Amino acid sequence: MRRKIVFGTLAAALVLAANLQAQARFGVQANFGTDTDFGIGGRAIFGLQSLFPATPLDGHVTFDWFFPEGDATYWELNGNVAYRFPVQRNLGPYVGGGLNIAHISVDLPLGGTVSDTDAGLNVLGGISFGARGRAAPFVELRGELGGGEQLVITGGLRF
Repeated sequence: MRRKIVFGTLAAALVLAANLQAQARFGVQANFGTDTDFGIGGRAIFGLQSLFPATPLDGHVTFDWFFPEGDATYWELNGNVAYRFPVQRNLGPYVGGGLNIAHISVDLPLGGTVSDTDAGLNVLGGISFGARGRAAPFVELRGELGGGEQLVITGGLRF
């Protein structure tokens, strides 16, 4: 039941964010998790100015596929809200938090699979760097409380 509530809440947040701002920015990213090693993923960033006109908030939705050692398959889905500090045009620090859904499945030596999906909370901070071209680099540190239960360092390009 808890999983259905979390998935429903995340789906509603995604639909709301898509309706709030038709133009989204997308990105690609590489990750390193303290428990899951290397990963790759993508992100969508939606401005939330129509809800909070005086506050620089963005919605971040990310999906990451990790490559842990062994016969495990591991992925995460994250939905976060981030506050952008108004520093300068070419520098964009942000902090935020949100929901994390982590899924792991492991192939058993004698056949079959065992899997688990957990939900948790994220706390994150990052910085995006202005670029003259269409792609802007960013770095982010995300702590996961429940769900993935790890620290994830992410870097990538936002378009």
